[in-house]
Amino acid sequence: MCCGTFRLQVGGFSLRIDSEVDALRTGLRQMYAHYPVSISGGYYDFDLAIRPASLLRRWFRRNVVFCLSGQAPFLPMVADHAHALFEWGLNWTIGSSVHQYLILHSAVVESRGKGVMLAAASGSGKSTLTAELAMRGWRLFSDELALIDGPALRLVPFPRPVSLKNQSIDLVRRRHPEAQFGPLAHDTQKGTIAHLRAPDVSIDRAAETAPPSLIVFPKWTAGAPLRVQPVGAGQAAMRLIDQSFNYPVLGPLGFARLADLAQSAPAWELEYSSLDDAADALDDLLADDGV
Repeated sequence: MCCGTFRLQVGGFSLRIDSEVDALRTGLRQMYAHYPVSISGGYYDFDLAIRPASLLRRWFRRNVVFCLSGQAPFLPMVADHAHALFEWGLNWTIGSSVHQYLILHSAVVESRGKGVMLAAASGSGKSTLTAELAMRGWRLFSDELALIDGPALRLVPFPRPVSLKNQSIDLVRRRHPEAQFGPLAHDTQKGTIAHLRAPDVSIDRAAETAPPSLIVFPKWTAGAPLRVQPVGAGQAAMRLIDQSFNYPVLGPLGFARLADLAQSAPAWELEYSSLDDAADALDDLLADDGV
């Protein structure tokens, strides 16, 4: 990625990015090298930047801020966290601005043409499970945002680096030595953060939507035996409401779309301590669904 401004195509969104901060450029080069890039100008959906918080902070504290259209919605962070701040800011931008979709806090992966939603709050282990599935060849849509389009309820890919925390970073590295990680961000509010590069094939197929075939509520629990339990449509809908970014904004349309989603795809609760067990269970659920 070059110094200055350029346009980066991520899924269906064109991002104008100001990359004057060295730590951001390093992260983008490592994590977004396979994405379409343009320096010739043109249309864009969002104007994003990581900039020094102020002249004094630039030279003495080296703090930076995330900017959307020139406005800084978050407090400054240290410059070494620039790439992590960019990823968090991009999640916030999409979740708070893109209301043509119902957006849920959920990972999405696809296998055999069928989409699987992994809906859970932070700390459930969903990103670690998503990383494991992506490294096994499942197509990565997102580890954070389920974009659900129209009455047909198509899952829209938004493939980006997978955010991993603390012990999960070393776990994925041990299991998959070929995995490519971006810069480590130490001492964040969530501990140490690193991003796993999205598989090239997921980026290449970012225009291919998928139907939601399974809704899964994952929960990692140390030492727990595998537990797979069905969840009724009504309870699934209530859980998905809790994980929605823009359900209130969409009003009746959001309610109808979410209710249709809960009725159209079987929902399961998945508790596990072994990634191998969890991945095998998801394969079995897809097979039982007739895939």
